[in-house]
Amino acid sequence: MARVADVDGNLHSARLLLDNGSTSNFITQDLCGKLGLVRRSTSSTVSGINDQVSSSSEMCDVTIYSCVGDYRTNIGCYILPKITTALPGSYIDTQSIPIPPGLQLADPTFNIPSVVDILVGAEVFWDVLGSNSIKLGHKQPNLQSSQFGWLISGCVHTSMNRHQPPACHFLSTEESDQLTRFWELDSVPAGKCFSNEEQACEELFQKTTRRDDNGQFVVTIPLKDSPESLGDSYTMAQRRFYALERKLERDSLLKDRYLKFMHEYIALDHMSENTLHHSSDKKNYMPHHGVVRESSTTTKLRVVYDCSARTSSGKSFNDIQMVGPTVQDDLLSILLRFRQHKFVVTGDVEKMYRAVLVEPHQRSLQQILFRFDRSEPLKSYTLKTLTYGTAAAAYLATKCLTSLADQSTEPAVRDSIKHDFYVDDFLSGGDTVDSVVELCNGVVQTLGSARFNLRKWQSNSKSILESISNFDKHNIEKTLNLNDASPSKTLGLYWDSNLDNLFFTIELTVPNKITKRTILSIVSQVFDPMGLVGPCVVLAKMLLQHLWIQKCDWDSSVPTDIKLKFNDFIQSLPALNSIRIPRWVLCDSSVLIEYHTFTDASEKAYGACVYVRAVAVDGSVSVRLLASKNKVSPIKASTIPRLELCGALLGTRLYLKVRQSLTLPLSHCYFWCDSTIVLGWLSASPSRLNSFVRNRVSEIQEATINQTWSYVPSKSNPADLNSRGMKADSIGSSTLWWSGPDFLKHKEIDFPPSPLLQNLVLPEVVMHADVADETNDCSSNNLISALIHKSSSITKLIRVIAYVLRFIQNCKSNPKSSGSLTSSDLQSAKTLIIRSAQQEMFPDEYKILKNNQSLHKKNKLINLSPFIDSQDIIRVGGRLDNSHYTYDVKHPILLGSNHHLTKIIFEAMHKALFHAGPQILLANIRLSYWPLNGKNLSKKIVRQCVRCVRFKSQPIQIKMGNLPTDRTHLEFPFLNVGVDYAGPVLIADRKGRGCRLHKSYICVFVCFAVRAVHLELVSDLTKEGFLAAFSRFTARRGKSQRVYCDNGTNFVGAFNELTRLLESSSKDIEADIANHGIDFKFIPAYSPHFGGLWESAVKSTKHLLRRVLNLTHLTYEELSTCLIQIEAILNSRPLTPLSSDPSDLSYLSPAHFLIGRPLTSVPGPQVADVNLQQLERHERIEKLRHHFWQRYANEYISLLQQRTKWQTDGQDLKTGTMVLVKDMNQPPLLWLLGRVTDVKPGPDGRSRVAEILTKKGTITRAYNNLCPLPVSTS
Repeated sequence: MARVADVDGNLHSARLLLDNGSTSNFITQDLCGKLGLVRRSTSSTVSGINDQVSSSSEMCDVTIYSCVGDYRTNIGCYILPKITTALPGSYIDTQSIPIPPGLQLADPTFNIPSVVDILVGAEVFWDVLGSNSIKLGHKQPNLQSSQFGWLISGCVHTSMNRHQPPACHFLSTEESDQLTRFWELDSVPAGKCFSNEEQACEELFQKTTRRDDNGQFVVTIPLKDSPESLGDSYTMAQRRFYALERKLERDSLLKDRYLKFMHEYIALDHMSENTLHHSSDKKNYMPHHGVVRESSTTTKLRVVYDCSARTSSGKSFNDIQMVGPTVQDDLLSILLRFRQHKFVVTGDVEKMYRAVLVEPHQRSLQQILFRFDRSEPLKSYTLKTLTYGTAAAAYLATKCLTSLADQSTEPAVRDSIKHDFYVDDFLSGGDTVDSVVELCNGVVQTLGSARFNLRKWQSNSKSILESISNFDKHNIEKTLNLNDASPSKTLGLYWDSNLDNLFFTIELTVPNKITKRTILSIVSQVFDPMGLVGPCVVLAKMLLQHLWIQKCDWDSSVPTDIKLKFNDFIQSLPALNSIRIPRWVLCDSSVLIEYHTFTDASEKAYGACVYVRAVAVDGSVSVRLLASKNKVSPIKASTIPRLELCGALLGTRLYLKVRQSLTLPLSHCYFWCDSTIVLGWLSASPSRLNSFVRNRVSEIQEATINQTWSYVPSKSNPADLNSRGMKADSIGSSTLWWSGPDFLKHKEIDFPPSPLLQNLVLPEVVMHADVADETNDCSSNNLISALIHKSSSITKLIRVIAYVLRFIQNCKSNPKSSGSLTSSDLQSAKTLIIRSAQQEMFPDEYKILKNNQSLHKKNKLINLSPFIDSQDIIRVGGRLDNSHYTYDVKHPILLGSNHHLTKIIFEAMHKALFHAGPQILLANIRLSYWPLNGKNLSKKIVRQCVRCVRFKSQPIQIKMGNLPTDRTHLEFPFLNVGVDYAGPVLIADRKGRGCRLHKSYICVFVCFAVRAVHLELVSDLTKEGFLAAFSRFTARRGKSQRVYCDNGTNFVGAFNELTRLLESSSKDIEADIANHGIDFKFIPAYSPHFGGLWESAVKSTKHLLRRVLNLTHLTYEELSTCLIQIEAILNSRPLTPLSSDPSDLSYLSPAHFLIGRPLTSVPGPQVADVNLQQLERHERIEKLRHHFWQRYANEYISLLQQRTKWQTDGQDLKTGTMVLVKDMNQPPLLWLLGRVTDVKPGPDGRSRVAEILTKKGTITRAYNNLCPLPVSTS
């Protein structure tokens, strides 16, 4: 403990924490405000355990005095809202610590958890510490002398087995609760199943709950531990109240609301002052604070009690309570029912918690400290009712409410009380006004018997409101907040009772710094329980998953691509404000009501949506979206059919939830999916499928046993939007999303044509072999077909089938075959494969030829005269029967061009012929096979061969981009420059014979706007050499704003030294230049066309230098002179074409912007003796300067309009595309193979640079160095 001086010099007590590991000092905002210290602005980041980062924007000076001596010090402290949690973590029994008597402790109350006001760092730590210390023994703390008294620190032995929270950090649960709530909305609520504790809680309620003379419920708080396990709570509650009192003194409005609330509490007899202090009951004091909700129309401030605050024993009041089960329906069920009624009504139970009394013998556990004025002594009060903040309060209040239902003799009232309340909100309705009025009056009467008062009525019918017995017409609202108890500030759902519409409100406060924590906090506040804007929300879910995959730090700025996606998502959200959704989903006089469930999946997510279709008496049809759900795909890659199956399962569960929640007279239910594989699985026996598929198919089949699963095209599937996502500014106009596909809007459903599933080869099928059958029967077409489509090599396929046939044969007879496969084994397997494939390729022709019938004259095979040979294989009849060729040449085997077997046969022959061309490939294939459309197929195989592509690959050509702003914006020369090196150039160390030659280099600077050139001679390739040249450049030409440069990896051969310089020193150079406020930018590797401006200057410099030097070696001074002269020549080049007018000798050059005339022009006559007033020189110079700039804008800029090359657009790369990375120093066979992981769009929206993942890591390359590999469409 120490004393600190306030602004007037008065001393106040404060608690210090000495930390020699801290480089700074800190003070809490509360203490700084109490002392009234002068604050000054700063911008600092505080980093702690596990890189936890916080920021401080203010600091102040604090004078600290010792309580035991004359020591004083003045320190500067950063201001933080909170330094750490209360220390120690729990109450410490000092009787077990042998502290020597007579010692003056620095903190006499060190054993009581208290707030830390100031943290003193290493700056003062060693000045404070003394030289004496006392060890108190094993597992005991140590004593250390200091300027503030004796410090005590170390471990303390305790007999209680409890967990003490670490004091070096604290965990905020607010964002965790929001995220939990967000993912709970994402899932379909499951059925109720009570745990043992919840069952015990139910039994206790039934045994102990009673009603008093007024009808109020009196409940017993369910405890799972004795109240005696609670320690002292008075000290903690007292300290928290004093902090609250200081806060109220600073905010008069908050204080008035707080006092008004407490006065009302006493006036309603919900709490009473304690006058007797000798009660033997265990006392527990609860800290309290105010929660402000400005949106509330009745109670702006509600006092909430912190029953999770730990007592000195380490346990809190909530720790010893049973939470109890949820006894009301979930929010989704209530909202769905709210949409089925034609007439609806809503209400709110007034002070529902406080309408339930607590048994008197337990009220001592609900005590608080309070006073209405600081001049009064601190008083204790006992709360008589259920209180906000206790763990069991929600269960007890809602259980009392639902138990009232059994009192009513009316079934409608009983069901409504049980199923139409969500905590204290009442949402119900009916088909007629009279039925709703009768229901409301019955509910009011039943609840009123237990002192539950329904208020804040709303309805879409004024007749209903006027007929309700306790309706207050002066307290009517037009809109109802349908959000749950947690505040939702990003996206909230509301109901407009006048228009009977549902709508969303968007409230966004996005900080400048976008971090993982920021995104998580904002996205988790999205509240859309029915999934009405599911396609928008799924984009946020994908973004969150991307954040996790990237493993971004919590408080570091997210990568640029994520930031752009997040900003795009946030900027489109306000468009939801304009969407209005009809609450009622049916139509008048409905004669037919159906549910339609659509499911779909993409690589990133899968989803489902349920629609209700109603047909009226007059034949009009209404289709409305009821609910939707979606989930992001697992991070571990899965196949699209599996994800589609997960979507079907999600749709089934959502359908069951909708059907369980609503009470509509259904005619039929339909299920729609655009995956033929999933439809095939659902029509198959689950026993034939692998475990993953089998378990899900079984659940779907059991739930939809009497329902219909049908095919829907992807373009007509609204669930496609739910799985891929849709921006908020597009969803409002999507009729597919809000009212389903068009084929549902007719009186009779126009079913889309369904693809044939009979010949579909299903994956995930368990293959069984029956050894009792013959070989041909055992090797069924489905089995062979599945193996064919899974194989990529015809040789491997034949050998696999051969071994299967050998196994079957060995199971049936003796002796058994063994050893290597023989040629007859391989030929039998090949025959079986071809026969099975031909039955897929030509099913109709196979049956006709098998029955010895003739093909129709218009059949596509008629000109080949096909027949079936003795092995049941279709061969070409042809006209070569009388030739001397072999049987396979005269009658080749017929193959279809689109079958997978044909493809792998062509690929095997292509490799066997050493990647020969299409003509040789087809000629050799026709020695044994006759493929239909063989010419095109052979060309296609050669085009898709990766090895062949390496030798014929062409890089991507993208249209030449627009000039950057820096090329057309002129403020002054060399504001934006490009830099490059030329050389090496040999220089002599002296003149004459015997001189030594050394390498030197030319550093070339080019102005982006006027193409002015500046040349510097550099003696070596070091960071210091470049920075020295750059300093000379800026001293003579002025400081630049941006500097562009190659990244160093594009130098090869003789420039390896330069490569090492720019690779090893580029970061140092960039950092050094950045200190001067200059932005240093690098172009992609191996992309000199990105720096064509300075490449052209290097070329021109070399051109002049070669012709001047020839084989001469100059000294440093001579070469410098030569370079400056070359610089003058280059800067005197015309920027625009010369005029054909013989009288016009003027032209525009870079030098005009440097000195006002060409550097090579002849000086004019002397004007020193002429009167300055006659010359008006200043005006003349200004006019010339204006003239140059005017010509620059009129003549030079227009020359930059044309695209001299790269005039057409090529294909754009997509993420996941396989490419070859072109390397001019390697043969094509050694070019790296990579996959595009990201593309970087330019200002015009077109990408010209991509990130490629190769076996050597991730690299960045321009499109002209990337050759896309062909993608198979089979």
